[in-house]
Amino acid sequence: MTYKGYKGTKCDYVMEQLKERIITGVYKLNEKLPNEAVLCEEFSVSRITVREAMKKLNMMGLLDIRQGKGTFVKTVDLSLFMKPLYQLIEFENVDIEAIFDAREYIERGTVSMATKKRTEEDVLCLEQILHDLKRAIEAEDINSVSYFDSEFHCRIAKCARNPILYACWEAVDEINKTCVIRLSKSLVLLDDCYGEHYRIYDAVKQQDVDKAVNAMTEHTLNSKRVLL
Repeated sequence: MTYKGYKGTKCDYVMEQLKERIITGVYKLNEKLPNEAVLCEEFSVSRITVREAMKKLNMMGLLDIRQGKGTFVKTVDLSLFMKPLYQLIEFENVDIEAIFDAREYIERGTVSMATKKRTEEDVLCLEQILHDLKRAIEAEDINSVSYFDSEFHCRIAKCARNPILYACWEAVDEINKTCVIRLSKSLVLLDDCYGEHYRIYDAVKQQDVDKAVNAMTEHTLNSKRVLL
């Protein structure tokens, strides 16, 4: 296997080859990668190139470099591969409405699946988050309200038990938060913040998919109105 014909740098070539092996399971979780000498010979590159490629994969969260022990495969977090979406927030003409349209469809998908797959433990966790949210609202602690709001949606997305859908949700949520900061606005509406979340929770608890999707849609649309 050689670098010939690849348009990027030698370092990027080695990184892409190793990343593909990790994703496809050639190198499995917690498995130790071949040493530098073996990789240098295989890819026909220098030790410096291999080290730089390893370093990049380590920064991406795919590898764990242990001094004196070697380099090992870490858990593949699908959200890492959604990072390119974050570049959208760098453009001045970013379409806020498009972001919220994407969020609406993703949130509707996650809450639909969460309603079907949620466990009793999930319900108890959502109850605790709602309890904390209510206390934060009563104290008019905007930072805590924002935190528990995010935690609620995060838990709903996890309840769906679909890693690809969760990765999509996480990417759009990150873009959404960054846009809110750029526009110097807050998505927190204290008036019915608790009520909107409670209606979502109640539908999930009852495992009423239609009710859950409608409640989530209403909540997302209300959030969008704050920014538009």
